[in-house]
Amino acid sequence: MTATMNADTGRQRTRAALFLAVAMAATVGSALAFQYIGGYIPCHLCLEQRTPYYVGAPLMLLAAIASLLKAPACLTRGLLAVGGLLMLYGLYLGVYHS
Repeated sequence: MTATMNADTGRQRTRAALFLAVAMAATVGSALAFQYIGGYIPCHLCLEQRTPYYVGAPLMLLAAIASLLKAPACLTRGLLAVGGLLMLYGLYLGVYHS
């Protein structure tokens, strides 16, 4: 029973990390599309708001790879937690910007 729960938990961490990596990449990709295809010129704060995504997307890919390679769970959880903190910083920047 415990092995099944641990395997399920590992898959959940992998899925969460992959979902977050794709979501962060899509967010930055759409912002870059607005900038380069749509011709919208971002302000300084708009550019600063992208930083957590630039750091977070590769970090979430690293978390997914760590989970797939069966690295210690604390490593995957730690990477996911750092990604969460980055998104909280992005939330702060977004609220300040608005």
